[in-house]
Amino acid sequence: MKRVLKSISFILLALVMLVPTTAFAAEEEVPEWQDITMSDEEINEILSPYIVDNTYARASGLINLYAIAIQKSGNSLKIVGKTNCVSGVTKCGFTEVIIQRRARSTDSWSQYTKYTDLYSNSAGYVLTKTITPPSGYQYRISCTHYAKKILSTEKIPNISNIVTM
Repeated sequence: MKRVLKSISFILLALVMLVPTTAFAAEEEVPEWQDITMSDEEINEILSPYIVDNTYARASGLINLYAIAIQKSGNSLKIVGKTNCVSGVTKCGFTEVIIQRRARSTDSWSQYTKYTDLYSNSAGYVLTKTITPPSGYQYRISCTHYAKKILSTEKIPNISNIVTM
């Protein structure tokens, strides 16, 4: 009887060891971004090299001017963006703002975090945020500027400069 119980125990133990187990990597916790207050001069200084004036070469004519930039500030990143629209729009801003990163310049970009539906109900939206991501990466912003007026919409994709943390 002991021999049978030992055999059954051994077989059960062997079967348990054969069952595959899945190990899950710990998911990296992404810090929340914070609103920051910046003067118009500071915003324009950061954005000036990246502003696209779309006043005369517009697709649907809803977005006049747009820009997105990222700047290193100590161990944080400042994210500054602007979407200026024509008067009478019902939404003006960004459909999405994606923070992307890569370890080396030869690597492809991957999404670090994403924010969606950042709008105002007026003719302009200014994005001023800060986030403290891990160091050892290059970062950039990929975004879509957006405007809506009655039945017309305009979306313009944009990519920022690159900074290294």
